[in-house]
Amino acid sequence: MSTSNFGESFKGLIRAFSNIHHQGDKKNIFLFATPRGGSTWVMEILSSQPGMKYYDEPFSVRRPNVQKVSRFKKWEDLMPEAEREEDIIQYLRELSNNKIGVMNPTPFRKYWNFYTKRIVFKIHELEHLINPIKEKCNGQILYLLRHPIPTSLSRNVLPRLDLYLNSDFYTKKYLTPEKIIKIKNICETGSKLEQGVIAWCLENILPLKYSDTTDWLFVTYEELLLKPYTVCHVMADKLELEREDLMLKAVDVPSVNIDMSGTHTKKILQDRDTERRRIKMFTKWKNTINDGEEERCFEIMDLFKIDAYTYNNYFANARYLHDDTTLKWDQNY
Repeated sequence: MSTSNFGESFKGLIRAFSNIHHQGDKKNIFLFATPRGGSTWVMEILSSQPGMKYYDEPFSVRRPNVQKVSRFKKWEDLMPEAEREEDIIQYLRELSNNKIGVMNPTPFRKYWNFYTKRIVFKIHELEHLINPIKEKCNGQILYLLRHPIPTSLSRNVLPRLDLYLNSDFYTKKYLTPEKIIKIKNICETGSKLEQGVIAWCLENILPLKYSDTTDWLFVTYEELLLKPYTVCHVMADKLELEREDLMLKAVDVPSVNIDMSGTHTKKILQDRDTERRRIKMFTKWKNTINDGEEERCFEIMDLFKIDAYTYNNYFANARYLHDDTTLKWDQNY
């Protein structure tokens, strides 16, 4: 056995014995989000609750522990064409019952608990199965949104973009042939930012346009950052979370994946002025692109008829917000 394989096996062994989980009466939380959309931060805010356990991207095939489980080896396994719903539901049930120890959180990582009674699953894939997961796994859905431009600017890879563009499920059901030609042309000749926005649209088109979201809770990264008291109160109420004070404390703690952020972001997080730091965090992207680039991004959004965010606005459409004063801040900034 190589040194690296031994190391992974040892880590897996530690994880397997690092948690005792007895499911309580409350439903588990399924946090769906686009990569680099603030999902680790929100997962940790939820994980601040006593007795909460988290599974951080249990479907990410790039992660050694996911590969070790040997059920989902490639991104194609998670696309609609793979027809793996039964396997996916079974996998989630086994995780809920603590039967796959290698997938447990790393001991002593922030918000790790030895004894747990509830779980938050952070998932970046499976947009076509959100409601089946909610129903068959007896869960609550928290859908996190972040503006497509800063999300795209912070992404280094778009591993599922080609799969979406070649998926009959998406191209024949939700896009016209004319639009597909335009979208593929942008992917071939456009900027990295434009490609990222296309990926954002494809990853969000089902949840934002074609899903029954009646029982979902939508939260936006921007409003949580600026109005944490309001949004944490809404999350505590809708998700039956007991310690709102711990959630608010966690809001101002950088997520564990801060190392993936750029130098400018890390510098902003060193600012001790809380309000100024929060404002800088979600407005900083405006200084990295020009008006023409922003306009082109929203022309792409229009191809998908997605209006969750609009041109020259920091915040999402009002239907995704929880504080009546949020949009007034945007207009006056």
